[in-house]
Amino acid sequence: MLKKVLGTRDILPEEIDLWQEIENSSRFVFSLYGYKEIRTPIIEDISLFNRSLGDSTEIVQKQMFEIKREKEIYVLRPEATASIVRAYLENNLDKKDDFLKLYYIGPMFRAERPQKGRLRQFHHIGCEAIGSLNPYLDAEIISLAKRLLDTFNIKGYEIKINSLGCSDDKRKLAEILKKDLEDKLSLLCVDCQDRYQRNVFRILDCKNESCRKVVVALNLSDKYLCKDCLTHFESVKIHLERLKVKYKIAPYLVRGLDYYTRTVFEITHKDLGSQDAIGAGGRYDNLIKQLGGKDTPAMGFAFGAERLILVKKPEARSQRLERKLTYIITLGKKAETEGFILLDRLRQAEIAADMDYRERSIKGQMRRADALMSRFTVIIGEDELEKGMVGLKDMVSGEQREVKTQDLIGYLKKKS
Repeated sequence: MLKKVLGTRDILPEEIDLWQEIENSSRFVFSLYGYKEIRTPIIEDISLFNRSLGDSTEIVQKQMFEIKREKEIYVLRPEATASIVRAYLENNLDKKDDFLKLYYIGPMFRAERPQKGRLRQFHHIGCEAIGSLNPYLDAEIISLAKRLLDTFNIKGYEIKINSLGCSDDKRKLAEILKKDLEDKLSLLCVDCQDRYQRNVFRILDCKNESCRKVVVALNLSDKYLCKDCLTHFESVKIHLERLKVKYKIAPYLVRGLDYYTRTVFEITHKDLGSQDAIGAGGRYDNLIKQLGGKDTPAMGFAFGAERLILVKKPEARSQRLERKLTYIITLGKKAETEGFILLDRLRQAEIAADMDYRERSIKGQMRRADALMSRFTVIIGEDELEKGMVGLKDMVSGEQREVKTQDLIGYLKKKS
């Protein structure tokens, strides 16, 4: 038997409504905040991510799916921000508008060990705001992430924030970390000993218990921030409090990609275990210039759709089971013909409808209607045809009545 690739999953018809609910809710909320959708290719030139994510990051070193075609090397995108910046520059979007708000929904790919909420093909829901350094924007984006979670009816999450400062501040922080960790290398895991040389920030993000103990004992503060970056971060916190967004300062929060500057944030959920992030983001004020554009500040975030679904409570999931379908049940050949014509009339009237094409008994058709979560069943037999009526059963209340065939659409419209 052929099987799916390890680290991927099939999203089956019985669960797709939950995915669509989250996607549609996202589109609605993004529109409230002035964001417009962008769709970029899932395949990009490898140099895009080498330049944007940093050669020392684990994504670039270990996790990218490469596609080699003669002398060219492409990759399946491991994240969307770099792709959107590439599209922003290549399509001269900066010349059309000096401030853009963009959102995206789509698959990403990383060649890592599959585990709970962490697949090789996964889906991100995220946004990017390009063209402003204003701390109000930082607060808006974090509050937008909160609004999405509240709209998804997800409870029990925690918002953590930190500031990495500007490029000079990050260099200063790297020096502080290297100095403070120098005599503690033997206490770190093998990976973190390697990270000490390549990318010391990644040690702060390690989930290994021994490494966590070393990191917590560092007692990091904001002493590495310059005056401008400190003022910016203080403003972000004040604005979040004005918006009544609860947050926790996380001095060890750095994010795993080289392009992050100033405000970074992560949203975690206790139900996910050690890999507890459901979303994260931050500023990347240097990335656009780094990829060949003008000096342009920007900020964004992304949620992992699979992780959102994992933490969505059963009672929240049950809300999606709204019955909308009208199912036509026919008895006999003539009724089947009339039912088929009525089916088209219902669809033309924008009423979701279906019927059986396997000549089942009335019990079999009724079981099928119930399995499809039908709201109403329309029953057509010889008696109904003679009277110009249909039998109509409300599958929620169990109420049954006869309705004139010509009045059916109007009746169903009133009930919808």
